[in-house]
Amino acid sequence: MLDTLLSRAADGERLTAEEAVLLYKEAPLEDLGRAADTVTRRRHGDHVTYNVNAHLNPTNICVVGCGFCAFAVWTEKDERAYAYSVDDLVTRASQYADLGITELHIVGGMTKEYDLEYYEELFSELKAALPQVSLTALTAVEIDFIARLSKVSTEEALRRTMAAGHDTMPGGGAEVFSKRVRKIIADRKVPAETWLKVHREAHALGLRTNSTLLFGHFETPEEQIEHMQALRDLQDETNGFQAFIPLPFLPGNTEFAYLPGPSREEKLRTIALGRLFLDNFPHIKGHWVMLGEEITSEALSFGLDDLSGTLTEERIAHATTVQTPLGLSQERMQNLIRNGGKVPAERGTLYQPVSRDEVAA
Repeated sequence: MLDTLLSRAADGERLTAEEAVLLYKEAPLEDLGRAADTVTRRRHGDHVTYNVNAHLNPTNICVVGCGFCAFAVWTEKDERAYAYSVDDLVTRASQYADLGITELHIVGGMTKEYDLEYYEELFSELKAALPQVSLTALTAVEIDFIARLSKVSTEEALRRTMAAGHDTMPGGGAEVFSKRVRKIIADRKVPAETWLKVHREAHALGLRTNSTLLFGHFETPEEQIEHMQALRDLQDETNGFQAFIPLPFLPGNTEFAYLPGPSREEKLRTIALGRLFLDNFPHIKGHWVMLGEEITSEALSFGLDDLSGTLTEERIAHATTVQTPLGLSQERMQNLIRNGGKVPAERGTLYQPVSRDEVAA
């Protein structure tokens, strides 16, 4: 039975949720990896893509207060709190642009001072200063928050941020769609239905987005696959997702610091199942800063075909006790990919090939 399922999955046949759970629980790890790698090689050959990007986090002050998050603080009185103006961020982004970045990844805390008008001004100023740099910005949860602050619909908020220069939307805020798990780890965060609605609206407006799954805490394999099923169903409907990003939970400095976090095998199983189950997703992206460089290289044989970028000044994962670098040089990124037996290829935000000579020019 398992051999037949793995063979079908490797051939690209669609798995049911029950079949995926069975493979997660019972398939030998190496066999699962081989099936996922077969799918990846058929789609992308030996190439693994990455981009040269930097993170901008306007503020870490957040009224939502998720238990799994080590990045956010409740109030500006906290000694760790910071809040940047538009001018501050444009100055910092211009410094990153001198390093040859092609993308800015912009997410942060949610507080009333950072409303829709703030982000319209920020995106407009960034595009005026750096027209060549793509803006991957604002999770669906942030879009919902700033829409409510400004008393407009989420669709209207998206239209306005897009008019200001919003290019694509990251996949954060999804966590795990299970109501049971969300009540434990993110009881103040909007429900899964809201996250899915905002992405559906973004896709209808032509805004490409990513998706995530935060795994390795309280969720079961069944709840992981239930989460992927909701993503697969929406992708069937809209075809607007570019990538699925499995994010391993980092317990350090969170309310759940007593948890061990996912094991190597759990990380590889979740990545492989993502590739096999999400047959309509173009890319499975690895967030190396959370996986670690060693497991990221290994996971390139378990379904990953894309990495999250050089990530200059990544702060959110590093608010935990993770020991990965704040960013990688292009050379180190390329070596990470080669160590996994694959061929590195730089891409843009919409997965177009990027020439360093053109960027330098």
